[in-house]
Amino acid sequence: MFLSVAKSIFDIDNVGKRWGVRILYLITVVLNAAIHFNPWADTDFTPLQNWVMTVYDMNDYDPERYNALMSNIPLSTGNLIYLFSAVIGVIILLASAYLYAAIFVRNFRKEKLASIKDPDPDVVNYAVSHIPDKPIKISTLIGRIVLLLLVSIVIAVPLLSITMYFLFLALIGLPFVFTIPVAYLSGDKGLFASIPYAVKISRRYYFINMRSIALVLFAAIIVDFTVPLLANISLTAFYIVDAAVTTWLWLSFARLAALAYCTMKDFPIKGNNRPFAI
Repeated sequence: MFLSVAKSIFDIDNVGKRWGVRILYLITVVLNAAIHFNPWADTDFTPLQNWVMTVYDMNDYDPERYNALMSNIPLSTGNLIYLFSAVIGVIILLASAYLYAAIFVRNFRKEKLASIKDPDPDVVNYAVSHIPDKPIKISTLIGRIVLLLLVSIVIAVPLLSITMYFLFLALIGLPFVFTIPVAYLSGDKGLFASIPYAVKISRRYYFINMRSIALVLFAAIIVDFTVPLLANISLTAFYIVDAAVTTWLWLSFARLAALAYCTMKDFPIKGNNRPFAI
């Protein structure tokens, strides 16, 4: 059971004919790895760390010294370029995750429509026209991805600030809300209507979703401990492997969200009836 669940989550290229997802993965890895090889970016933040320790070790408040420190924050142009590039890298990962989830749901529904087999064309046309979960149009999907990215960027800073202090509560609530972007990108609901809808269909799947999310988080923890060890051997290898594994984890989480959404929508749990685990 564990291996089947892990395979269903981490087998990210198992969508459609696979090549679309493989190209998406390759482009995302290359763009994120390129951030580390940017010749204008400076990853040495030692002066900033020393500055932070100096401010932290100030025992008595000295207005002149404090103002002098605040007016001379040791951030070089290279440091700022690196930070800006890192933010761009996160946006690229987020866009890839949204696109992957949308591709997964769209392909899932296309395969579902293709499974309708009847010799009478009128019957097929009627079934297709009345089925509630038709694949979203490409033009609509692009607009929704752009809007969702903009909204995500706007709410990211306050949301991260809150979750830093309420990390445990954020983890507890994650199984309720992690399919909200998928509900919107699927075309089923609008931006705001997708929030209560995703929470509603997630209620009976809470512990199943929590188990699957924990599996991805556990994999991320292992990666955080092991991949940096490559830096002691080769920085180049570390940058490439880090970009590859990070992209894989982001797309795995997107796959989990899409898989969970399709499962919860098509196989709602009623009472003690549990169709199959995600």
